[in-house]
Order: sequence, then structure tokens, then C-alpha cells
Amino acid sequence: MEYVIGIDGGGTKTAAIVLDSAGNLLAQIEGAATNPHAVTFTGAIDNLTALFQRLLFESGLVPERCKGIGLGIAGISTSEEQQQFLDSLLHDERMSLWDLKKRALPILIRNDAEIALIAALGQESGTIVIAGTGAIVLGITPSGERYRAGGWGHILGDKGSGYEIGLQTLQAVMLSHDGALPPTMLTELVLEKHQLNSPEQLRTYIYGASIRKQHIAQYAQLCIHAANHGDEAAQHIIVRTATELGQLTLAMRRKDRWLTQAPIAVTGSIFKHSTLFVDTFKQCVNQSEQASTIIIAEKQPAWGAALLVQQNKRG
Repeated sequence: MEYVIGIDGGGTKTAAIVLDSAGNLLAQIEGAATNPHAVTFTGAIDNLTALFQRLLFESGLVPERCKGIGLGIAGISTSEEQQQFLDSLLHDERMSLWDLKKRALPILIRNDAEIALIAALGQESGTIVIAGTGAIVLGITPSGERYRAGGWGHILGDKGSGYEIGLQTLQAVMLSHDGALPPTMLTELVLEKHQLNSPEQLRTYIYGASIRKQHIAQYAQLCIHAANHGDEAAQHIIVRTATELGQLTLAMRRKDRWLTQAPIAVTGSIFKHSTLFVDTFKQCVNQSEQASTIIIAEKQPAWGAALLVQQNKRG
């Protein structure tokens, strides 16, 4: 049976799906992060090749029946970055069983936001807003014009991201410890996570050499939990970050008239797990002159990567 592979590579994990020619799901697995800015370029290639090896041996796939691979990799945006990533994959000896170069197998590589857009709307035009480990707003017009806002990384700007929420969660714990904020459930949750006795002990852990962006983003789930249980500090963080992402969305859409009328698809773990985040985001967008239909994506971005290959084959 012929099939295509779709890969969604993020800063926390990488998802892979296999679809047959009719669009039926044949296999689905997850592996380690493949965002080069989260795990280094070499680490991203290592994790991706390991995922392909698992696909081959755990799912019983026959390499010769693969008709294309779609890759959506976070942190890979420019054509130069995409080509470098693709070349590294093609020349990696660990991919020899797939025989990619000899077979000239179609391999399409995009930013993770682009495949999320295809998965959500079934087409390559519209607006997609992602809030996961990182966050980005991407708009693509029917003529192919691309616009973005946010997604500049945790230093330059990842408003609305799990990292941003996680960072503010840790800061709220310390501000509460200092007496600048009232007591918060976040303190108990963070200390329990690491079995610590005092917020002061967090400093040693957080500033450790092994701490990366994805580790900070993990605290977002604690913030969502506390917000769902009525914690004021946590709710303030969720509302603030969702509003900031909504404002970025409006700013991006103002760059093109077509986008102001186009539907908005949203996806990512923060949208998935926080109703308060979703409601605040919708309120921010719909209070403006750019009110629009907001669609919660049902299919995971990896589906978009696979659909991208199938659509290009038909084209």
C-alpha cells in the first residue's frame, strides 16, 4: 500500500503520521523535539532520523512504497534554512534505508505554522495562530503573499506561548515569595513539581546548564491548572498572554485586506487545554473591526504536512 508521511517538528516533541492514498491513518508516533533553536541543529537531525527509524521498524512500513514526505519544522522559516535542513537529512547515513536521494522522493519542507494552517482549513491560505511551546501568527493569501507576527523566539518575542506563560508562572512564584504579589497556588504547584521546600531553591534548578526553552514552557500546564481552579495570579497570566496574542493577530491581519475577512484557525497545546485562553483570545479579536470566524483546529499539524504532499502530487 502506497503512503505519505507527515512530520510536525516542535520545540517539545515531534509528531509523525502516515496516510494512505485515500487519506486513511496507517500509523502515528511521537518523538523528541526537532526545533533547531530548542535542541540545536545537530540535535534536531538526530531526533528526526531516530523518528524515521522508529516509523520503519515499529510500524512495518516498506520504504519503497513511500510516495512523499512533508516536513513542518518549527524554527525553520527561510528558504536557506529549509535547504540546509533538507540537505542534512538527505546526506545522513542513518536514513540510508529510505534511499531518499536515489529514489528522488518528493520531500516538502515548510514552517510548522504552514502545515498547521493546511491541517485546520484544508488549504494553504488563511490565518493560523499557534500557541504551544512557542507562538506565532501566520497569514497567507490566495496569491501566496505571506505575513507573520510573533514567533521570534523566547528572547525576541514569543507572546502567547507556553514559554511565556511558564516564565511568568515562575516569576509570579518569586514575586509572591517577595511579598509583591499575594499568595498563589502556583507556589505550591511549582515546589511540589520539584519537591522543594522554598521558592529560593528554584534558583539553582532554573539556572542550571541543562535548562532549555521547553523546560520553562512545561510550567504553563501548572498555570492552566491553577487558573482553572480560580487562582488569581494564574488567571491574570493566562488573560494577559492571550490578549497579547490576540493583539499580534490583529496586527498581522492589518497587513493585507484579504486577511481581515478570512477565517482564523487556532491550534496548539495552550488553546487545547485552556478555555480561558481561548475565550480571552476570541474576545480580543472580535472586539475589533476585524471580527472573524475563529476555528479550533481538529486535526493535528502533522496531518497538514501529509496533506501538503498529497495536494502537490495531485497538482
